Amino acid sequence: MNKFGTKYLPYFPIIGLGLYLIVFTIAAAAYPGGSANYPHANGYSFYHNFLCDTMNPITQSGIINEARFMAVISHLILSFTMISFFYILPKMFSVKNRNTKLIAFFGIASMTAMVFMYTEYHDVVVTITGVLGAIALIPFFIELRHFKNKGLKRLAYLCYILSIIVFFIFETKIGIYYLPFIQKITFAADAFWVTWSCIIVINKNKISLNFTSKI
Repeated sequence: MNKFGTKYLPYFPIIGLGLYLIVFTIAAAAYPGGSANYPHANGYSFYHNFLCDTMNPITQSGIINEARFMAVISHLILSFTMISFFYILPKMFSVKNRNTKLIAFFGIASMTAMVFMYTEYHDVVVTITGVLGAIALIPFFIELRHFKNKGLKRLAYLCYILSIIVFFIFETKIGIYYLPFIQKITFAADAFWVTWSCIIVINKNKISLNFTSKI
């Protein structure tokens, strides 16, 4: 990886998550209201609205959603943030092998599919994203077995379990009433995992650059 990729690129997911939260907050504040649980509610509900609700052209109550533009922008920011993350994620391992290549390939493919979640094919895109993401994490967990940071390991397993729960509820509709809240908890855990992983790569690269500069 060149100097730009080594020194600056690992910061992209962290900055992207921060930017996403800012833009999404603006979109949520402008959301007219309405959710599957409470169609005629006013404003965005942390407990009852999905993150994607803000991207609907029409709300559950039949009102034109003026927050859609900013919501789509925030979603695109998040999608490209996660594309950059899966490009960076294999760098946390000391080896470069077939597993690390598969992590990047399927991870980037999953997040590229996620870009189109704002379209009318939302449900299909969610399924494709979930399947590709699960495939990407198989080689990730194989390599993670040899990783020494136990805290990151536990967090990664927690994120995976939460993601499986979210995907299961979305596909089967069992417990769908609680899914908006569970989705937020999962997002918070994922954001922590992304940030922690990037910090590990940043510190690893700093050591590498310092070593190179002394040679």
